[in-house]
Amino acid sequence: MASESVHCSAPDTGNMEVLARYGTPEQQRRWLAPLLDGGIRSAFAMTEPAVASSDATNIQSSITRDGDSYVINGRKWWTSGAGDPRCEILIFMGKTNPEASRHKPAVHDSRADEDTGHPSRSGAYPCFGYDDAPHGHAEVDFVNVRVPVENLLLGEGRGFEIAQGRLGPGRIHHCMRTIVRRGTRPSN
Repeated sequence: MASESVHCSAPDTGNMEVLARYGTPEQQRRWLAPLLDGGIRSAFAMTEPAVASSDATNIQSSITRDGDSYVINGRKWWTSGAGDPRCEILIFMGKTNPEASRHKPAVHDSRADEDTGHPSRSGAYPCFGYDDAPHGHAEVDFVNVRVPVENLLLGEGRGFEIAQGRLGPGRIHHCMRTIVRRGTRPSN
């Protein structure tokens, strides 16, 4: 794949930006450096089948604190990179407070983990007519998946902020890759 050969594949580019902007020094050492070096791949889990989750305020997946862990529950689809055997980090978007206002900019949180407790994968989807299995997009069920508290990015209630910081540039990256993949060039 051309984007991987020049190290600008989804979801890695967006996840690298998230870790660079919002990760702790330890998270950057553990995941950002290997991503930048191309030694590992990553995944991003935001979209849900039951809601219009391209708007991050609609996300229904739950993230509950339990001692030194967070417990994650939810179904995600179009989970970029989840099937790649080189995937060592998954950024998951969910709610820690289901009672919070939809538009309060502190509704969602992101979690980063190299081993998310082995959520079940339902299979890969083709995208734009290409079957990238197992490297493309997948449906993933998270049922009582435990993630260490230290893997939290930025802080509880700050995930919507992370989502907005990631999705804008991510959509631009997707558009650029689509133009290149389709072989079309913008007219002058």
